[in-house]
Amino acid sequence: MKLSGHVPYAAVLLPLALLLFIAASVPVRAENAPVAKLAARLQQEPELDPAVVDRLFGPVVSVNIELIAKNLKQVEYKASYDRFLEPGRLDRARNFLDRHGDWLARLERNSPVPRELVAAIFLVESHVGEYRGTWPLLEVFTSLAVCNREPFFQETYRLLRKTYPDLDRDWLRRRADRKADWAYGQLRALLAMHGVIDVDEVKGSWAGAFGVPQFIPSSYHRYGMDGNGDGRIDLYDFTDAAASVMHYLEAHGWRRDLPRERQEDVLYAYNHSRLYCRTILAIRDALSRP
Repeated sequence: MKLSGHVPYAAVLLPLALLLFIAASVPVRAENAPVAKLAARLQQEPELDPAVVDRLFGPVVSVNIELIAKNLKQVEYKASYDRFLEPGRLDRARNFLDRHGDWLARLERNSPVPRELVAAIFLVESHVGEYRGTWPLLEVFTSLAVCNREPFFQETYRLLRKTYPDLDRDWLRRRADRKADWAYGQLRALLAMHGVIDVDEVKGSWAGAFGVPQFIPSSYHRYGMDGNGDGRIDLYDFTDAAASVMHYLEAHGWRRDLPRERQEDVLYAYNHSRLYCRTILAIRDALSRP
């Protein structure tokens, strides 16, 4: 997800012309003031185990300036979405529908969300499960949670100026403040998943989304569903992932016979991009045709 929790696997929000160079993760001692304050704040959260926080945040954590820059300054290209409508990519979604028709029909009986819409989202978000992401989520959300603190903000500003020489520092500061607040909530949600997943090992997109539907941690908690009845929610399992997407969309207003404009509005909650929403509906339409 972007603001709502998803970022497509193909990096349709392209990485700033590769930022002109690759900025590696910066090893930061746990006693670094912003990181130490972040860990201390997390240890006070009632749902988190202080011992787990202490283990995950010491003695060294990674803060990735490249990752911060990608999240603070994004550029969207229509051509990147158009390729999902190419015949080969649509065939991948059709094959998914053909292989999993039985349990998709079962889920559809209890949801207004059609299977073709689920397949469209899977295609764009993770190439129907092929893409799992390469960024450690702990690093993603730790980096973003301190992105408005020094020296990280100044380093990010300096890096972005190489591509955007006229970048407004005040605008970037405001965006960093909002992103840091959001990331703290996601980091807290991620750590609350300890015992369910290996929070220090799970990987996803540079925006912090993971699994077949590319949910962010808070969406996992709110909308994750056990679709196959095994007593756990696994977003890398197609059945759980489909049930979770159906639950998410229905919770945001998806209904049968919803006008197309309203369909787009519901999808906008899933990903704050009108290009994304229109692409998903176009894929859904193509998959629905005989």
